[in-house]
Amino acid sequence: MTLMKTLLSSAIFAATAFAPAISAAQSNAHGIAAVVNNDIVTTHDLRQRVLFMMATTGVERNEESLRRVQQQALRNLVDEHLQMQEAEKYEQTISDEEINRSVSGLIGRNGLDPNEVVQRLASAGVSIETLRDQVRSEIAWQRIINGLFGSRIRITDAQIDETLNRMTANASKPNYRVAEIYIEASPDIGGMDGAMEGANAMVQQVKDGAPFPLLAQQFSSSPSAAKGGDIGWVREGELRPALDDVIKIMEVGSLSEPIQVPGGVYVIALVDKKISEAETLYKLKQVTVEAEDFDTAKSRLIELRDTLSSCDTLTEDVSDLEGVSSADMGELKASDLNEQILSMLETTDVGGMSDAIERPQGATSIMVCAREATGSEIPTRDEIEDRLMDQQLAQASRRHLRDLRREATLVVR
Repeated sequence: MTLMKTLLSSAIFAATAFAPAISAAQSNAHGIAAVVNNDIVTTHDLRQRVLFMMATTGVERNEESLRRVQQQALRNLVDEHLQMQEAEKYEQTISDEEINRSVSGLIGRNGLDPNEVVQRLASAGVSIETLRDQVRSEIAWQRIINGLFGSRIRITDAQIDETLNRMTANASKPNYRVAEIYIEASPDIGGMDGAMEGANAMVQQVKDGAPFPLLAQQFSSSPSAAKGGDIGWVREGELRPALDDVIKIMEVGSLSEPIQVPGGVYVIALVDKKISEAETLYKLKQVTVEAEDFDTAKSRLIELRDTLSSCDTLTEDVSDLEGVSSADMGELKASDLNEQILSMLETTDVGGMSDAIERPQGATSIMVCAREATGSEIPTRDEIEDRLMDQQLAQASRRHLRDLRREATLVVR
């Protein structure tokens, strides 16, 4: 039995003992918990979702954790009603076959037997329909977002080039398998203070034995929640700096403390790490402008970017320019270059000139003549385009759901 399976099984059995406490807290099983436009969220629905979340995440059984789970469960149910109202608006119908496949896949990814899960959820007082309802709304919502925004999003060649440059420049750096939980600092949970409180609770629950993937699925506001928070393999430098700085000092299997970023708080888990056998090879030349001060030399180099565009003719192009010289740096490995130079090369196209580097009497720019990643798993341009498209759709999804919340008539009992 895998660790995940053991934890989930223990959590479900533990939730069975806690079910009476939840029942007592919500004695009116068929009352109204919330009204979402014209739809009703019943206290029975809320109780089922709370039991399901307690069963699958194995959170510590106390009044504080129950309050937090109830809050998140109600938020999830409200969002799902808004999503299904959009599905009805756009005449989206989700078949039982699709739901069954998704549920089976979700359970299978956690290494569990579907029949065993159904039986153990039932022993905790949870109907499998609560999971099916959640999956139904996820499928419908994905279709709606793809339909509304998929044709509007355009990934430009410049965006692909920028991403490819960065990934190629970082090819020799370590790769990390990362999972995330993102708590959005929304007003309904108390803004950033509430998000930090929720993130601290996630850290504590993982330390107490709750499975990270199931916590991510139920509590994370990130699109990766559907995959248990798994964002796959990333190279050093690919994530936002606040996360990248933390990952570089983490041990495999460890969990970060809450990481505050604009808009919310992250908790990240380092699932695995591997040292890349890839190496990026550069062919570089440099252009130097002599001047009495750096700013004057820098301005001259910026002007020269439009006229110096080929390594093949560089020597000839600068021969008649007063105070301007060039030099061949040869072929260099990325691992032989310092971080300052590498960070400049990340944003420099082949045939382009880097930002100016200050010298005692002037400034120098580096021209990238060639860049090649050897032995690496650098994605194709099509794969990069798909990744960027997914990121844009995820942002559109968050915005659209946020707009629906703002426009909705919500009454919480």
